[in-house]
Amino acid sequence: MTFTIADLTRPEFEELIHERVLVIPVGSVEQHGPHLPIGTDSHITAALVDELVRLRGEQLVLAPQIPISASDEHTSFQGTLSMGSNLLSAMLKAITSHLSIRPRTLLVSAHGGNLAAFLEASTPFWVPRTHVLIEAAANWELPADARGLWEPDAHAGRTETSVMLALRPDLVRLSQAVSGYNGPLSPVGAILATDGIRGVSTTGVLGDPSGANREEGLAILAALAADLVRTFDQVNT
Repeated sequence: MTFTIADLTRPEFEELIHERVLVIPVGSVEQHGPHLPIGTDSHITAALVDELVRLRGEQLVLAPQIPISASDEHTSFQGTLSMGSNLLSAMLKAITSHLSIRPRTLLVSAHGGNLAAFLEASTPFWVPRTHVLIEAAANWELPADARGLWEPDAHAGRTETSVMLALRPDLVRLSQAVSGYNGPLSPVGAILATDGIRGVSTTGVLGDPSGANREEGLAILAALAADLVRTFDQVNT
């Protein structure tokens, strides 16, 4: 049986946390070009966590998804809500640092912009027993026929568009899809750091959504979910 923390009493949580992993999903509210919903990363995060619950629900306690995170690189586009990396890191430290009852915590996010905050929040000095997963950000384990899409297809391109066609096709406006910056990210890293996404892409897209399809999205989701389960199993030892 899967337990969500909001449905538990304090004694129930105290008992369960001795033998289960606390899973904290972190979404994002940020623009994804003219064709994908602002909540794309939140939808993907939720889908991956749903699969984790299906396969490992007896071994975890699920926290509510944190909806707003670190998306400063997108704030020059309307629709983006961001608390910034420093504040997100501080919030995660505050949430997890007091979990003294055998705390095994897994942070799950499909937004790459949360990477710095996740790593900072999980340093041994702050949270000695918290494990961190940056799913779909640090390690997109794509199937063989989809590898190579992530670079330079980093944001709202074929990869994310395919995934959303698999998850929520009703929210994808393919007729509005446009290409963005299609080069490697490393040469424009300094521009992204100072000027955000708009500094290299006026469309808000990094990549090209052309060719996106549901079948590819399903394969990508399956690979990501399998990677999440493997990471969970490593944490749950």
